Amino acid sequence: MRFVPRGTGHAIPKKIVTNDDLAQLMSTSDEWIKSRTGIERRHIAEKGTSTSDLGTAAALEAMDQAGWQPDDVDLILAATLSPDYYFPGIGVMIQDKLGCRPIPALDIRGQCAGFVWSLATAQGFGLTGQYKKILVIGAEIHSTVIDWNDQGRDIAVLFGDGAGALALELEPGIPDLSKRGIIDFVMGSDGGGAQALCMKRPGMGGQERFVAHEDIDQRLVHPQMDGKKVYVNAVSRMCESVTTLMTRHGITPSDIDLLIPHQANLRINETVREKLGLPEDKVVNIIANYGNTTAATIPLCMYHAVKDGRLKPGSLVMTTAFGAGFSWGANLIRW
Repeated sequence: MRFVPRGTGHAIPKKIVTNDDLAQLMSTSDEWIKSRTGIERRHIAEKGTSTSDLGTAAALEAMDQAGWQPDDVDLILAATLSPDYYFPGIGVMIQDKLGCRPIPALDIRGQCAGFVWSLATAQGFGLTGQYKKILVIGAEIHSTVIDWNDQGRDIAVLFGDGAGALALELEPGIPDLSKRGIIDFVMGSDGGGAQALCMKRPGMGGQERFVAHEDIDQRLVHPQMDGKKVYVNAVSRMCESVTTLMTRHGITPSDIDLLIPHQANLRINETVREKLGLPEDKVVNIIANYGNTTAATIPLCMYHAVKDGRLKPGSLVMTTAFGAGFSWGANLIRW
């Protein structure tokens, strides 16, 4: 059994924050941000908008493209590191907002690799034949935990809010290169890199309280990153993941119609592209307009690639992502 894409969806807040806007809040400039990240603007959720709101809107669009009603959905896989509440996750909240039956709704905590891991999870469920129609959603709101000043500058310039979704339908047949659907995946993690990209508080890491005033004073409630360590590992693991899948299936970069990488930094994606020997027109990059939307970047890329005609039925697609954990992965898909 194999899962075939039936529809894509997206949800982007209307509010746009440009690099020039950020220059009014911290010591930076449009030139500085673009030269180091490739980002020009990002979307920021308005007050009152939740992560599950964005995920629900993206899912509705994907369902509409697929021709599904809420009762058609058998399983929801929601990837996020920014849920509405500490618990429960957003999967159950999206299920309720969509008006689905009491189906399972799982949160996948793979951070930037969350959507890639969710596609792998969907493929695994396909082997059981139990779930025929699955919604895979990546949704994030980062803006509420960003430190919008010079102390948080290196993180603040990178992230944006948004959501993307993919509707997958089970079809008979063993996954292989000749048939539409998810063919294979790679997943990996290395907890030795956890401290290099994390938000340490609030949490249950051995402290006496879930969150304390000193945690706020020490800025532990904001994301922290060792940028150089993340960059080196991202390039290495993303290339490794793609190469592993190509080797398994006896294909070369020339066989890939489209590479959809996680949108963390344009320099990372360009380095990966060059190492794999792919031309620019075979790589999807939307980071200039969205920044890093973590688990939402790959489904947002899919949405835009379908819309502009670059991603169409029959295309051989490779996704790859790397993020906090460290966590990484890739999917091989015949669209």
